[in-house]
Amino acid sequence: MIEMDHFSFTYGGATNPVLKDVSFNVKEGEFVIVVGLSGSGKSTLCRALNGLIPHFYGGSVTGTVTVDGQDTRTSSTAKLASTIGMVFQDPENQLVMTNVENEMAFGMENLALAKKDMTERVDYYSRYFDIERFFKRFIPELSGGEKQKVALASVLAMKPKYIVLDEPTSQLDEETAALFLDFLHQLNREQGVAIVLIEHRLERCLRFAKRIAFMEEGRIVADGTPEAVLPLLKSKGLIADFSRQVNEDGHSSIILSARNLSFAYGQTPILQNLMLDVMGNEVVAIVGANGCGKSTLLRHLNGLLRPKQGSVELFGKDIAKSTTASMAREIGYLGQNPNNYLFEETLQKELEFTLRNLKIAKEEWSERMDWALEVLDLERFRHTFPRDLSCGQRERAALASVIVGKPKILILDEPTRGMDYWNKAKLAAILESLKEQGMTTILVTHDYRFVAEHANRVLLLSDGRLSDLPIEKVILLAKDAICVEA
Repeated sequence: MIEMDHFSFTYGGATNPVLKDVSFNVKEGEFVIVVGLSGSGKSTLCRALNGLIPHFYGGSVTGTVTVDGQDTRTSSTAKLASTIGMVFQDPENQLVMTNVENEMAFGMENLALAKKDMTERVDYYSRYFDIERFFKRFIPELSGGEKQKVALASVLAMKPKYIVLDEPTSQLDEETAALFLDFLHQLNREQGVAIVLIEHRLERCLRFAKRIAFMEEGRIVADGTPEAVLPLLKSKGLIADFSRQVNEDGHSSIILSARNLSFAYGQTPILQNLMLDVMGNEVVAIVGANGCGKSTLLRHLNGLLRPKQGSVELFGKDIAKSTTASMAREIGYLGQNPNNYLFEETLQKELEFTLRNLKIAKEEWSERMDWALEVLDLERFRHTFPRDLSCGQRERAALASVIVGKPKILILDEPTRGMDYWNKAKLAAILESLKEQGMTTILVTHDYRFVAEHANRVLLLSDGRLSDLPIEKVILLAKDAICVEA
């Protein structure tokens, strides 16, 4: 059993505890889902369960956590790893080797497994997650979803007794996410592996849960069967009925286009004679399977990558001779990992960094920062060290550092990752507000429900090309994923 007894934790340098007198347990064979609004302490709870707190994350601790009798304060994380596995929100945080095959073997090598057992497990889990095809690839070249698959497979291959998963499906396409959750359910049902799962897209997984623990402001305020806790989740806006409210009017002329765009990584073609037209004041969503090239396409649209052939035009002009820096005032880009955008001492300094680089007149700074922090509900974190924020808060903080420049086009790669339903609704309202102010948004996502409810147009990327995906079909796909009984 995992037992957390009156546990509190405050990160080093912070004044307020993130976990406050939490008592919580996970019995062998349970399937527990931990839910709560962004910033409620869910990720910190996960880190405490497997000993990363206090061994890796410094801070002040009171109370105890034990895993099958092992006190996490005195047992090393290496020793605990054979009993409890952890899958992080950001796969980059746990991938340490250079290629996929070595990464999958790394954890088992540390457990001193026999080579025959290691080989069998690598073969089994690589086939299950369809990662054999990029076994020898350099891990930093993989897409976010591909990295997430590798992280998942590597942890499962160690066959821990308990598995703690923090938003494990956030970067997976719908099919892979469904397969993975079914696999977790199978592990739990047939092998008795206990699962502790943090997941914001609750419609995917509630049917598997034996218990739901609801967190609010660092405390567990409800813990019981799904039937008992569901009314509270609905009252908090964490579950809502499907509703499409999109303004289809007001689109102007083409402002961004790609013509016969082709690109390859080495000998592997990614984009092939791709065509794209984006109208002003649209919210355009691009969907597709993991590794199909969605992020690669986005990086072409703002000049971070240059095509092998074909062209990209911004407001009718080929961007081939434009620098990425010169395009930054017109196109704001937010990649998958918010940590790449957060490196200053405070959130306000992050916004000032953007404004300074874009050479925005200093007399405009105060108004722009106030506006960005207000629309993203971040004003209270103005003087906070950004890395101390929760994952969902860091997503919004990184977005604030982009929109403060008020670009004409906003490009977002997996913007709803780590966001609960309430914050997704807030993001949708922000995108609508930006649209009313003349901003166009292009987003890549695996969140079919979000795009079904909020996108003007949806495009499917497959075999290196884009095709229109009718909104009616997207709505059906989104509704098929919603399995919560009203």
